[in-house]
Amino acid sequence: MKTLKIYIITLFAFTSLTMNAQEYSMNNKKSNLTWTGKAAFSSYSLSGDLKTSQGKILIENNTIKSLDITIDMTSLTHKNKNLKSHLRSKDFFEVKRYKQAQFTITKPVQIVDRKATLVGTMKIKKTSLEESIEANIKIKGGQVILTFNTKLDRTKYGVKFNSPSFFKKMKENAIADNFLLKGELIFN
Repeated sequence: MKTLKIYIITLFAFTSLTMNAQEYSMNNKKSNLTWTGKAAFSSYSLSGDLKTSQGKILIENNTIKSLDITIDMTSLTHKNKNLKSHLRSKDFFEVKRYKQAQFTITKPVQIVDRKATLVGTMKIKKTSLEESIEANIKIKGGQVILTFNTKLDRTKYGVKFNSPSFFKKMKENAIADNFLLKGELIFN
């Protein structure tokens, strides 16, 4: 009888803990990503869009336990068709070969005042690197809204076209190594 009581108490405790865990799936239609690239030696910049293809976030007791986001690189776009084609080529993101980019957190992170630093692995093309992304998280009515605005160094992922770090004498057509990735990701 004592063993049965311990079993029931343990089962109740486990059930209480897991009831606080909630997994949400990415709403790809409502989520959006934008990128901005800049000239290395002037204020000239260009922006475009990307789409997510899938994502999941698991939150338990105000802690993000897991987060996995997949970006559809074939959605990489810009209103200028020539630039769009060039960005998708081997000079940049080679999207015919590398159709997806991915970000996965590598350790749980506490949400404090609706903010969290997401530390995880970013995979672009064939390179996976650790990145830290400051994010705002809003949880309301069965929905999680995760927003961020972060800088990534494209050259670390093998995207070196017109980089002043690799082509020292280039001035006029040099493209900054860092690009901005901004997102509003909605999970239901």
